[in-house]
Amino acid sequence: MKALSLLVLVSFLIAAAAECPFSHGNDGGNGGANAPPKEASPPKHDSPPANNNTAPPPPASGTPTAAPGASPALAPAASPALTPAASPAPVPAPASSVNKTNNGTLSPDYYANICPNLESLVQGAVRGMMASSPIAAAATLRLFFHDCFITGCDASLLIQNPNNDDEQHSSENMFLRADGYKTIAAAKAAVDTDPQCANKVSCADIMALAARDAVALSGGPTWKVELGRYDALGARASDVDLPLTTEDVPALIKRFSAHGLTVDDLVALSGGHTLGATSCVFVNSRIYPTADAFLDPGFASQLQGICPSNLDPNTFVFFDQSVTSFDNNYFLMVQQKKGVLFSDSALYFDSSSKGIVDKFAADQNAFFTQFVSSMVTLGRLGLKNAANGEIRTICTKPN
Repeated sequence: MKALSLLVLVSFLIAAAAECPFSHGNDGGNGGANAPPKEASPPKHDSPPANNNTAPPPPASGTPTAAPGASPALAPAASPALTPAASPAPVPAPASSVNKTNNGTLSPDYYANICPNLESLVQGAVRGMMASSPIAAAATLRLFFHDCFITGCDASLLIQNPNNDDEQHSSENMFLRADGYKTIAAAKAAVDTDPQCANKVSCADIMALAARDAVALSGGPTWKVELGRYDALGARASDVDLPLTTEDVPALIKRFSAHGLTVDDLVALSGGHTLGATSCVFVNSRIYPTADAFLDPGFASQLQGICPSNLDPNTFVFFDQSVTSFDNNYFLMVQQKKGVLFSDSALYFDSSSKGIVDKFAADQNAFFTQFVSSMVTLGRLGLKNAANGEIRTICTKPN
């Protein structure tokens, strides 16, 4: 317990050192996303996280009932790189090389003649950010999830409206880490330094490539990213309706199926929590005044040692013990009733998802293969075309 508490304390100190306040505004026309918003307070929910007065029924009774509170379920957050990541494990993408959709055509070779050095430029920027920021990989992957689940993979999440009614300022996105935005800004700037590429690559495609590289450079699988997206023409906070950490599996399946995603996608994409941590804001309702029945008692005690009962939103808990390595340890934790979030624990107490958790816990390659497939499918959501999208010159504002 002391070792885990110390590890979390070290992670927060490193993460805090990597963060600094930023303000909104235009980036002066220099290209790339502007500095992200300052994260000074926890999100304000209509129904804020609250303590449980009674523990839920034991797991044997069936699917757990959601605890109070709200937070995006797909939210790999910040964590430090304590050990070097393993080399990326190539996993061939199950998708075809060209994916035709109602909105256009995506292809890994879309920029072959437009910006032939695109992938190396983005990867170099991501690698540089990961070297300088211990939380860059987790934060970058998290941005991609949140962007695609709102109005599709269109970089609408990067837009900053003058009146702050954009997606970044929604309550669900207030805990997105600044280092993710900085990574996309660095990648956009790197792309624009190549005269052949400048202002010809969408911010949405840069986000998709950066998310892939964040996973691969953390020791996870790599894959061919389908490209050819257009950027959104605007962003509204009212469009944000993300899966919540407090929802049970049937509710999560309903949300995912609305996007054409399966329960396999749900479990695999939840495995993105193998990178990062979450604020005690989204943990305390599970452990106070008593721990819920879906937590291992010893692990619940550890969480209580990390997250004080008088809520400290600036204290974080790791999703698994490998911290920044992209692996299947998250599923081992879930099996052992050590899922940090309610939505993590719920995966193991529902018959539709339990077997998938078991499979991924036993076979990391099976997890990697499904994660690649799910990321490719996720990357096809809400595609824009030349009629309802654009290639943004500055990622933080429409042209």
